[in-house]
Amino acid sequence: MRVESVIAVPASDTVGPTRLRLLTARTGKLPVVVVADGPSGPEYHVLTMAELQAAMTNQLSATPLAEVLDLAGRSATVPIGRGEVQAAAVGTPVVDNGRLVGVVLDDKLELPEPTEQDLERGAPSTRGPAAEAAGDAPRKRGLWGRLTGSGS
Repeated sequence: MRVESVIAVPASDTVGPTRLRLLTARTGKLPVVVVADGPSGPEYHVLTMAELQAAMTNQLSATPLAEVLDLAGRSATVPIGRGEVQAAAVGTPVVDNGRLVGVVLDDKLELPEPTEQDLERGAPSTRGPAAEAAGDAPRKRGLWGRLTGSGS
């Protein structure tokens, strides 16, 4: 398990600024955590960016997120500390000293690096299949060769 950074959005924010924040996010794969003020402290609602964007569709820019997402009808996710990450469920918010630091996600699977045989099998010819069959066919001129007049 790993802790992934999140886009934290206050529930009191409106749809307009939230749309702007999502548009300027560095990636669309980060989880979004809507933080609402609850009776016993902050409540964390974990969503994917696609879920939040779907909920904000056809909503006015001045509508608060708490109203759009119906946070009163949703159960908040209980946060955990950094020491409990390995035993936590995926999607659980992680809090350190009262500050939201991320969400628990599965470990990324590392793919093996391609071997030389993989590269040879997958390497396309720059001359194309017709040139390989002919063996000595003239090379096609690329766009740069056509523009500058260079190349065969």
